[in-house]
Amino acid sequence: MPEEPEQETLTIGGREIAVSNPAKILFPGAGYTKLDLVRYYIAVSEGALRAAGGRPNVLVRYPNGRS
Repeated sequence: MPEEPEQETLTIGGREIAVSNPAKILFPGAGYTKLDLVRYYIAVSEGALRAAGGRPNVLVRYPNGRS
């Protein structure tokens, strides 16, 4: 039977958010993981959203890590 993918659930703003593959290394040089990036976004979210001023944004995905 296939193993369930690793996942961590965080509660953010009263909602449960599942982070798949939290230990995946996204920035090999620094050793930062997907969960590190999520936690960084949470830490800066208030100021970042205020600065965005309702303007649209783009998220660039690196499914195999940043090259």
